[in-house]
Amino acid sequence: MEPTSHILLIAGSAEAHDIATQIAQNGQRMQAILRAPERSFGPLAVASQIWAPASLEDMKFFLTQQGITAICDAGHGFDSDVSDLAATAAADLGLAYARVLRPVWPVDPPLLRAASVRAAADLILPGARVFAATGRGSLPDFAPFKGAKLFLRQNGPNMRSALPDFVEPVFGTPPFTNVQEMALFQELDIDTLICRNVGGAPSRPKLDAARGMGLRTIVIDRPAPPSGALVLGSAKDALEWLDTL
Repeated sequence: MEPTSHILLIAGSAEAHDIATQIAQNGQRMQAILRAPERSFGPLAVASQIWAPASLEDMKFFLTQQGITAICDAGHGFDSDVSDLAATAAADLGLAYARVLRPVWPVDPPLLRAASVRAAADLILPGARVFAATGRGSLPDFAPFKGAKLFLRQNGPNMRSALPDFVEPVFGTPPFTNVQEMALFQELDIDTLICRNVGGAPSRPKLDAARGMGLRTIVIDRPAPPSGALVLGSAKDALEWLDTL
């Protein structure tokens, strides 16, 4: 790694924290952006800010202004819009780019698959008590709601607009254990789980708990990485890649 290299870390995953911690220890130049506070797993070991590009030109201006020479995209697996903009901007500006994506979970029957939150919402049965780990931003995709109640996981209370009548927030900060998830589903009398296929071990307990309890489970497919991008499966792979630049 040349001392003059300046890495942009797109954060939003547990892997981003591992990468930032190692880079900070190495003394390499790195700064991070995070789409929203709820994408955080705690403070990053490098300088960071809450920001996401609104357009390709927005992304390119930021990269040029900050003197970025490489992008390590360890953002949330479902922030594909940010990844696509970053990858395109990197290609236009001649910067190195790699997407960090852990392997997804295998989804076999009786689990159901859906291509999006809206497609998952269409599979909700009348009267269902649904637990969704899809983020507050997914709420419009559940309306009109066919079930009895939608329990939506959030990291904590916030000052945003009121939730619809059919929604009840469930506050909690990951990671959760299988036992904790089973207890929660029992307490709320959940019969349906909707979650995103983010892959990895930390996010899996809710899926294993639902399967163990025989809940109807709908798993949303992760978006594809940017076309032609280098995809790395772990923080270790990302650090090795950064070391070659």
